[in-house]
Amino acid sequence: MTQILTGTQRPEGPVAVTVGSFDGVHAGHRFLFDLLKTEARERGLESLVFTFDSHPLQVIGPEQAPPLLTTRTEKEFLLKQTAVDYVYFQTFDKAFAALTGKDFLQWLSKEFGMKFLLLGHDHRFGSDRMSSRDEIRALGQKLGFNLGTAGVMEIDGQAVNSTRIRRLLSEGQIRAANRLLGYNYLLSGTVVHGSRFGRRIGYPTANIRPEDAAKLIPPDGVYAVRSLIEGRWTAGVMNIGTRPTVDGRQHQIEIHFPDYQGDLYDRFLFTQVVDFIRPEQKFDGPEALALQIKKDITRMREILGVK
Repeated sequence: MTQILTGTQRPEGPVAVTVGSFDGVHAGHRFLFDLLKTEARERGLESLVFTFDSHPLQVIGPEQAPPLLTTRTEKEFLLKQTAVDYVYFQTFDKAFAALTGKDFLQWLSKEFGMKFLLLGHDHRFGSDRMSSRDEIRALGQKLGFNLGTAGVMEIDGQAVNSTRIRRLLSEGQIRAANRLLGYNYLLSGTVVHGSRFGRRIGYPTANIRPEDAAKLIPPDGVYAVRSLIEGRWTAGVMNIGTRPTVDGRQHQIEIHFPDYQGDLYDRFLFTQVVDFIRPEQKFDGPEALALQIKKDITRMREILGVK
């Protein structure tokens, strides 16, 4: 079972480490983690993923920071599924950002008992953007760790990376993005009170408030989703948009679960976005909207393969 570490918590023994933001915890990252576990096992070490509680650009270049594929909670949820021994979440602040690559690797070696460092194909360390493999290898010889590098993972002849996934999601190409992620995109958050309009037309919804305002939200429209409710992935129809048939004022994320009845207020729901159903549109009135929702539920069941 993966153990999550923060603050002054440290692994129990020497470790093999890989370092990165790992926004999205996508298929390319998982390829790296699988290699890390293999290297750790062969060397008699435990595996540790060293990551950050926020995207580094949110601190060092907020104007350049991309929308997040994973919030802090979603990243932990996904990293636990990788079966690495440890995940360490570092608070990324200006003091940490000021460390040079050499200072960071010295600290990592001393504090965590690092005996092996696995680098992604384009990784750079520290405020000086240290990237020379020869320099890192020489430092490792002094500090007592070996260096390994991972190749590029490609799907359809292109490298899997967060930038490519963000573009696909922003274009509403959900299935293509999910293929690169290696799982269904997560759009999770807390259920908050809404206008109860859905309940009045026979289709109550859970209104979702994302954990982080920087979270990437797919385009407005209707989607087939699954949410983790009481230990089960429950099928639902999600609408993202301004509800033009109702008032068209406030942008909302709301999910109707046709097979669930219960109070979800204040719960945090992990929600998998499986596929796009249709764009959001304005109907002639509540009756026409209710009829369309019924059709959306039928389409959702076809996509998810549920009765």
